[in-house]
Amino acid sequence: MVLKMEFSKLTSAHIKEVYDIRFSVTENPVHPHQIQYLQRNTVLDDIAQGGGWICKIEDIYVGYGLGIHIPHALIGGLFVRPEYQSMGVGGAILAKITEWFFDCGDTEIELTTDEGSLAEHFYHNRGWQRCGHDDYGQLIMKKRQSI
Repeated sequence: MVLKMEFSKLTSAHIKEVYDIRFSVTENPVHPHQIQYLQRNTVLDDIAQGGGWICKIEDIYVGYGLGIHIPHALIGGLFVRPEYQSMGVGGAILAKITEWFFDCGDTEIELTTDEGSLAEHFYHNRGWQRCGHDDYGQLIMKKRQSI
């Protein structure tokens, strides 16, 4: 069975779905230092930058991703409901965010994730490189634009 995925630019109208999807994931918990980034005004400001996409399958929003400049290019989140993982949703959203950054003139993108997580392997398999740890112990990964 082939699922029809519909991708849309993330807008402020999707804030409910952003929270629903974010809190549906089981592997990547919200760390205490990340709570500030989940404040409604912060999420709306990040969405307003224009680097986010959301995926819908049938009538269910199943994943979203958000690219932000703070001021450098950063994946501010990429989450897929557990029951829709390994179906290509995350990879498609990541490709859209990556293309957006490179179209904006960025040559390097950064993200943080939990070391040893499925997310780390997901990014590594797509060409992201480990680059140390942040002040909170999370793994920093980067991707450079191919020339």
